[in-house]
Order: sequence, then C-alpha cells, then structure tokens
Amino acid sequence: MLGKLLKHDFIATWKVMVAIDAVLVILGIATSVLIQAVPHVEESVGMSLFMFSFIGLFYVGLIAANVVTIIYLTIRYYRNLYTSEGYLTFTLPVKTDLVIHSKVITGTVWMFLTYFCTAIALLLAGGGFLRTVQVSGEDVREAINEVVSFMGFSDPGFIAVITLAVLVTPIATVLSIYFCVSVGQLWQNHKILGAVLCFIGLYFVNQIFSQFAFFGSGFWRLMMSSGEDIDMSFGHVYRNMMLIITIITMIQSVIYYISCIMISRKKLNLD
Repeated sequence: MLGKLLKHDFIATWKVMVAIDAVLVILGIATSVLIQAVPHVEESVGMSLFMFSFIGLFYVGLIAANVVTIIYLTIRYYRNLYTSEGYLTFTLPVKTDLVIHSKVITGTVWMFLTYFCTAIALLLAGGGFLRTVQVSGEDVREAINEVVSFMGFSDPGFIAVITLAVLVTPIATVLSIYFCVSVGQLWQNHKILGAVLCFIGLYFVNQIFSQFAFFGSGFWRLMMSSGEDIDMSFGHVYRNMMLIITIITMIQSVIYYISCIMISRKKLNLD
C-alpha cells in the first residue's frame, strides 16, 4: 500500500518539482554562457550591466527555487492532511502512519533533487567563470588539493560525516516543515499563523544549537590560535562541528517524525 501512496504522491508533484529543478539547471547554463560572453562585449556598458544584473538574478533564483520547493511541499502536506481533503485522506483503507511515510519520502526525494540541482547550477556558473578568467586545469587542481588538505577532506572520518550530513539534511528539512504544519493545525483558528510561529521558534532553537556546536567543537579556541595551529586543526574542528550539528539534527528529526505521527493519530483538527 505504501507503494501506491508513493506513486500517487509522485504523480501529483512531479510536474511542479521537475519544473523548479529544470529552472535551476537552465539558470546555471545561462549564467555560464553569459559570463563567458563578457570578454567579447566588455566595451558595452549596457551589456555589462545586464550581465551583473543577470548574475544577481541567478543567485536570487537559486534561493527562490529552494524556498518555493519548501512552500510547495508545505502547502501539499497541509491541504492533503489538515483541510477538507483530510477527510478523504484519512478514510483511505491505509494506516495513518503510511500516509505520513509517503509524504516524508516524497518530500525528501524532491528536496534532495532540488539541493542537487542547486549544486549543479553553481558548478556550471563557476565553470563558466573559470573559463572566462582562463584559469588552467593545473591551477584548479592545485587549488582543490589545497582545499582538501586544509579542510581535511581526505580524512575518512570527515568524508563519513559530510556524507551523513548530506543524507540527513533533506529529510530533516522536510520533517521540520511537516512538524510545524502539524503543530499549527492544533490551533482551533489561525492554523497557518500557528505553523509560522512554530517555524520561527524552531529557527531560534536551531540558532542556539548552532552556537553550542560552534563552541563545543573547539572553533572558538581555533579562532584564538594562529599560524600552523590553524592549518593543522581546522579540518578536525570543522569535522567535529559538522558531527555535532548532524547528531542534533538527527535527534530533532526523530522528534519531528514521532510528533507528526502522534498528532495525525490523536489530535486531528480538520477544517
């Protein structure tokens, strides 16, 4: 039954989500092409202004696409579960848990693809810039090696932490917005306001946790050090910070998931 729910959710969402991701990639390609065209039109003030405006549009587009993805998934979750559509959803011959699972899996897949397409767009635009300034492949490789050495990317532990963070972040994002919607619908009136206030509250809580990770990982001590100490320990400290943040995020995700399940089972407040 979960497979049927997933099929329905993917069919219902793929057009919008594919369009958003396609816009991201197209923006990356267009920005790359435009940047490479600069040397040929550098004497044109109007074209230069257009180029810089387009680069600004590119970054705004990246942010907007990610925000639209979150808003779209939030609206679908709210409408499907906590509006009049919820009467139909919860009369389906399936367990409530499976409905939540389908929404979470679908949202996570689309969120991950949006993050992936955002990274592709940045790489495309960055590649166009490097070709424009005629940076050689050898220089790029040398810069990459320096970054790898400085950040500790060659450390298996660091790679494992980053990989875990990449996998956890999309599902944590989806669960957090679903949690806010679920808490918001507990309000008898002004459910959307309740969800927004919950989101704001989570933002401040996450800021506190970020500060905890910052100090707990040793970043403060690192900032007070200098010279060789920084080169030798930055990767280790950054890995510790990412690990702390990832662990906190995983714990939060479990809380969000359990809360969504319990609220959908016990505290439905349908319009």
